[in-house]
Amino acid sequence: MKQHNLDGITIANNIRAERNRANLSQEDVAKLLGVSRETYSSYEKDARVIRATTLYNLSQILQCSINAFFIQ
Repeated sequence: MKQHNLDGITIANNIRAERNRANLSQEDVAKLLGVSRETYSSYEKDARVIRATTLYNLSQILQCSINAFFIQ
């Protein structure tokens, strides 16, 4: 069985791409998530582990499938 290696950089880049597609700033998304802009920015830089519940909330805010964050 072929294994797929998914790294945090892929997720971080996909989060950024979905945010840009939604035409929202980091500040906008941070406010909607209830976190600081610095915390949100750390998600897009892969500098902080992002919880599954936060990914779900992001998918709701950005109006995308949670799977969009995992596409390589």
